[in-house]
Amino acid sequence: MISTGKGKITELKLYREQPATNEPMRRRSKRGGAALMVSILFVAYMIFSLGSQFKKLHDMQNSMELLQNQVQELKTRNAALREEIKLIKSDSYVEQVAREQLGLVKPGETLVVQVQSPQPADAKTSSRSTGEKQQGEGFNIKYKNIYD
Repeated sequence: MISTGKGKITELKLYREQPATNEPMRRRSKRGGAALMVSILFVAYMIFSLGSQFKKLHDMQNSMELLQNQVQELKTRNAALREEIKLIKSDSYVEQVAREQLGLVKPGETLVVQVQSPQPADAKTSSRSTGEKQQGEGFNIKYKNIYD
């Protein structure tokens, strides 16, 4: 106790630390440790989730680029096919196919067929099997019965 000199006595209280028992401090550290552990797990989960989402995003961007390339190639091919269709529908192409593949001629035209020249005698004998005669060879057949 301290006297201030005017008749009042005041008591000086010293700051005391927590009691020497460790039990309350343990409870606080367990709670703090659990909260810290939950926080660490939450942060780890968030990092893992964000990492997997970034990987998915990267994969999707790669596949999008591939699909855009395929679309561009298909557009180019489609344009080429449209040009080919225009060519095929033209009268000049139809006439060319009719002349070359079907052997058709316009009215008043004469079709000329080129005949291959006969092979030399030694080539004929080498191409024949023994005792067999090829039909239509060198126009030597004068008459052929259609029922034979």
